[in-house]
Amino acid sequence: MRHKYAAFIRFLNFTFDIFIVNISMIIVSVKYNNDINIFSLFNNKIVLFTWISINISWISAAFFTDNYKLRNLIYFKEGFKNSLEAFFLFFLFLGSINFFSDSKVFFTKESIIVYFSLFAIFFWGARFLFYLLKKRYGLELYTGRKVLLISSENIANELSILFYEKKEFGFLYSGFISDSGFLEDKNSFLNQLFQKLKDLEIEEVFFAKSQIKGEELHELIQDLDQRTIRVRIIPDFFSFYTKPQSLLFIGNIPLLSIRDEPLQSLFNRMVKRGFDVLFSLLVIVLIFTWLFPILALLIKIESKGPIFFKQLRSGRDNVQFWCYKFRSMKLNDNANLIQATKSDVRITKIGRFIRKTSLDEFPQFINVLLGNMSVVGPRPHMIAHTQEYSSLVDKYMIRHFVKPGITGWAQVSGYRGEITKVEDLKKRVEHDIWYIEHWSLFLDFQVILLTVYNIITGDDKAA
Repeated sequence: MRHKYAAFIRFLNFTFDIFIVNISMIIVSVKYNNDINIFSLFNNKIVLFTWISINISWISAAFFTDNYKLRNLIYFKEGFKNSLEAFFLFFLFLGSINFFSDSKVFFTKESIIVYFSLFAIFFWGARFLFYLLKKRYGLELYTGRKVLLISSENIANELSILFYEKKEFGFLYSGFISDSGFLEDKNSFLNQLFQKLKDLEIEEVFFAKSQIKGEELHELIQDLDQRTIRVRIIPDFFSFYTKPQSLLFIGNIPLLSIRDEPLQSLFNRMVKRGFDVLFSLLVIVLIFTWLFPILALLIKIESKGPIFFKQLRSGRDNVQFWCYKFRSMKLNDNANLIQATKSDVRITKIGRFIRKTSLDEFPQFINVLLGNMSVVGPRPHMIAHTQEYSSLVDKYMIRHFVKPGITGWAQVSGYRGEITKVEDLKKRVEHDIWYIEHWSLFLDFQVILLTVYNIITGDDKAA
């Protein structure tokens, strides 16, 4: 695949980013240290440590987020989301170095704010200017390898649109030949194919869900190899793949994953677990410690029974665990069988309030610390519902590939509360699977912020 100016664009962006990382540091250092001038700046050990830490932090953050992937540099929507992820990871890396080091990276809290403000203005200002110039002058930054499809007309039309929309992958659609012609008249088909290869200067041939199989396909590929034409094969089962991502070979046997799962990566699991523990500890220390005695007293005053309600729920890999909540109902025999509704007579007055504000979920931060839940993930269902729902929605059990969460992408997307029809359940499952396939630390931040926003503004679907 060939990308026009790709190396230059990556180099230009990387060089400029390193420049603003350092120029922002120089401005802050000179401003907040009167005894330091720009000529003696790096003679100061603390400033030298700062300089090294900042550069390592940014390069690491950019590497882990694929910040210099060409698509992220050229397309505004993808680029903005990706650069936000890089920015937050940069902040976390630098903050961790500052926290654990004897010599503080920054000198004051104010200087930290000023530094990241300067960096953000320079960074996104330059990116936005680049996008504007690209759009205004219609810069075409891609060339592509000329591709001929061997497929049906419907598949060819579908792929031609995809190639046009995804130019960054470096393919230029140049026509197709119907594979049915091979089955009808092999010699005529081959003559037509080889003539098109010559006339259109084709560089690659794609067999897209082709009807040509077995030994005949092997012979045709050998003919194309002799003409130095590269061959790619789009399998006939790609239509039901959610998002094929990785191909693994065991010897000469190919294994193709049918969906991307970022949390299959050990590093990503470590990042998510570290964030879960840190966030849960902060919530427990700063909020739960004073909230618990207040809610405990109110719950006990209104109704008999324990302060906490625990229930077996389905966790990762469908392993059952005890999920904890503040008790919001009167004691009843149907708690593990019937889900709560808006007008449920079992719910107490204080219970209705804590359910509406999601305060009943706070004990689940203990579940997070115990390791059977995450802050963000698909909401866990009671055992009876897992058995029922898995028979109603085909892909329901995919939700259990990851740890369940206190809040989730489905909940902040409007699919929270009582499930009254199968369509609601399907939508919830779709959103949960989307989260599993698109997980990132930035997405977790987004879900948490939206959850807080919904709590503050009120959620009509909260039961």
